[in-house]
Amino acid sequence: MFVPRSLKVASTRITKPSFRKQVSNTANLQSYNTLVHSEAKRDAVEQSKCSINDDNNTTTNTNSDKNEMKITLKDHNQDSFDHLSTTIPSEDNDMTNNTIHYESQEDTNTTVKCRPSIKSYSKEQRFPAPGEPVCVICGRYGEYICDQTDADVCSLECKARNLARTKQSIDEDTQPSLTVDNSSDQYHQDDDADSDQDLLDMGPSRCTAGYIYIEHPTLASLTKEQVHELRNQVSIFVEGLNIPKPITEFSHLSLPKTMAHNLKKSGYKSPTPVQMQVIPAALLNHDLMVCAQTSSGKTASFLIPSTLLIYNEVHEKEQKYKPIVIILTPTRELAMQIESQAKQIMKGLQNMKTALIVGGLPMPPQIHRLQQGVQLVIATPGRLLDLIAKEEICLDHIKLLVVDEVDSMLQMGFQDQVMNIMKELEDVHQTMLFSATIPKATETLASSLLHNPIYISIGTPSTPSSSVKHTILWVEDPSKKKKLFGLLQDPKHYKPPLVIFVDSKLGCEMLSQTIRKICGYKVATLHGDKTQVERSQTLQHFLESAFPIMVCTSVLGRGIDLVGVKLVINFDMPNTVEEYIHQIGRTGRLGGKGTAITFINNASKHIFLEFVTALEPLGIHLPIELCNSPHLHLQREKHERKSSKSKAVFSRKRKSREGVKDVLQKRNWKVKF
Repeated sequence: MFVPRSLKVASTRITKPSFRKQVSNTANLQSYNTLVHSEAKRDAVEQSKCSINDDNNTTTNTNSDKNEMKITLKDHNQDSFDHLSTTIPSEDNDMTNNTIHYESQEDTNTTVKCRPSIKSYSKEQRFPAPGEPVCVICGRYGEYICDQTDADVCSLECKARNLARTKQSIDEDTQPSLTVDNSSDQYHQDDDADSDQDLLDMGPSRCTAGYIYIEHPTLASLTKEQVHELRNQVSIFVEGLNIPKPITEFSHLSLPKTMAHNLKKSGYKSPTPVQMQVIPAALLNHDLMVCAQTSSGKTASFLIPSTLLIYNEVHEKEQKYKPIVIILTPTRELAMQIESQAKQIMKGLQNMKTALIVGGLPMPPQIHRLQQGVQLVIATPGRLLDLIAKEEICLDHIKLLVVDEVDSMLQMGFQDQVMNIMKELEDVHQTMLFSATIPKATETLASSLLHNPIYISIGTPSTPSSSVKHTILWVEDPSKKKKLFGLLQDPKHYKPPLVIFVDSKLGCEMLSQTIRKICGYKVATLHGDKTQVERSQTLQHFLESAFPIMVCTSVLGRGIDLVGVKLVINFDMPNTVEEYIHQIGRTGRLGGKGTAITFINNASKHIFLEFVTALEPLGIHLPIELCNSPHLHLQREKHERKSSKSKAVFSRKRKSREGVKDVLQKRNWKVKF
């Protein structure tokens, strides 16, 4: 049954002040009843377009009226009526056949059928005021109660979700468990669940042990030379103390059966190079700084250790209702993508809840989600600090902080926010930093946030993806649109779906309109001025191939997994080489091939040297205008002078120190250097 809260509460009464008129004697009773009926008809028409039907058998329909909302008016003293009695509609009607009966002492009855306004979607419901009930699904005002679960819900949509969630949890409890045979890598039914030693699916009431990473016998048998050769084969470079050996299969982790099944179902067949080294290092509680190319599997490399850490905390210490892991990202879209992948890995595990804390979305549902007890928080720094200021989130139990796209987080105005968040954490916690590009200045700052870290680099750091074909075109600003339209109208180059990056929000809208007008294509736009709902819907439609072209700003340039994108066009050259690497990384993902076309001219002269230096190792053909640019030659000369000067200074310091040491030794002074 699904009923309005106002009808569920017994103390709530429905009264009509206009009916409360005094009747002096019995002679006026007939006129009083006429007044009641006329008032009822008028109110019914005004409220819900009701149809009026006569019913002369109210007393014989007592049992049949259980499915109707009855309002009975009783006249006790022939002077007034006392109250209205109500009956709640059953689930069979679902409040679509509600009837209102008005009874008097003279058996004169009028039946009014009406349809009370029930909100169908959660977006139609308001947010709750302090002290009001809250919807268990979305956090809006819990105006109704679902009798099957006795839960507060705000609409028919949330009722259906609540019932589906309840049914799913019941089905999962009754399903036979799955186990993994590591020797054959096959999944089979376990007839004797009690004999299974996998502890993940058991609640804390059944077991108190947790997951502990132990080096697999296959890895333990490898010599140092073999490990070194293995890392060289997959271009893994490490620096630090007590570095664990890289895994080569997920079975080397001895994951619990449910989690292993989720990984396989999500398409994680074998670990990528970054996952091979990062996962065992993270499981041993090391602070990490990781630099790997776009689409290398960095997200899973920190989600798998995060899930296992949460499992240990909630099952060993039974800290079920406090955040344990926080993942910080620079953009909302990236945070949503990470949460989606986290849910895939955590599916079916007990006491595993996530919360998405980002700006651009209403805050009350996010607060409500935190109050339900979550273990993993994926957030953007600004909204997280807002909730900290309101004391709506407690960070006392945080054991792991992950900062994704760390170079962006420490450069794009997030630096102070990240530092303020870290001040709220306990002194003893694990920190992991990830990005595809980590400049030297950022590396120095980030290193100050870590304690005895391990540095892991995959391939050549801060270089463009080798799975992308790079085409660099010298195009002056007035000729950009003409060149773009030529590419879009050429079947050899037009490979939808494709993404076009521009450097401004206004330019994004204007370029999209021109493409629609000149080329006749459907074009989607995405930039920071759009609301989060619009951005999410636009991205979803693009991924579903509703739009062949997406014109956007750099908001879509980091971390977003745009599977299927075959072409990226940098209409405006990014301001940094790091942004260029991230933007062209939206294609050629998951081992596929892609193409990136970039327009460049003297407007980007400040990065000519850095740009050419990054592309030269890949053997990319560069335009003559760029290679012969005087700005490039001046930057090279300046760089060479700076390098030679640095070497001279270092040499002088070394000679001076050695000279002082020799003098002190000659005088037999005991000084330690």
